[in-house]
Amino acid sequence: MRHDDRPRRPAGALVLGAALLPLLAACGVGDDGVACALVMHASTLEVRLADSWPDREAFDVEVDCPPGTGTCDLVRAGTVQLVPAPDAPPIADLSGGAAPSVAAPSDGSADAPAAPSPPTVTGPAWTGTTFSPPSEVVVTVERTSTGDVALDRVVELDWQAESPGNDCPGPRTVTVVLDEE
Repeated sequence: MRHDDRPRRPAGALVLGAALLPLLAACGVGDDGVACALVMHASTLEVRLADSWPDREAFDVEVDCPPGTGTCDLVRAGTVQLVPAPDAPPIADLSGGAAPSVAAPSDGSADAPAAPSPPTVTGPAWTGTTFSPPSEVVVTVERTSTGDVALDRVVELDWQAESPGNDCPGPRTVTVVLDEE
């Protein structure tokens, strides 16, 4: 029995509130007040030469964030290569076959695999992803055979939701078509 006039608070309410707090912290709120999951979505950017660009296959499109804009997480599709850590066990083939072999290092030692070189991706279209879509990018078009710059300019981006009508934030996409200059 309590000797003061304070009302009793059931301990269950405190436990329930503590249990719900992480769930509420994992949600955002959309424009209409509906709860949205806070998930990082990769947005897609495509910058390509127009079909009318003369000899378009002889050019390479490069995309980067303007200097001084801070963190830039643009990644061109096909340029990331995942490799296991040197001390990781082999990864078995998903079909049930033997594990893929790892190339021996070029220096002849058998202790560590050779560091892979990143894949080279070039061509008249640049497609990539970002978790922090920039408002503008620097686009450079170079003739592949000579390295001569045919175009170098800042392009403003108009990102569009991949799922229009959904009030929760999600992946966005933008396509830039470069006409002949």
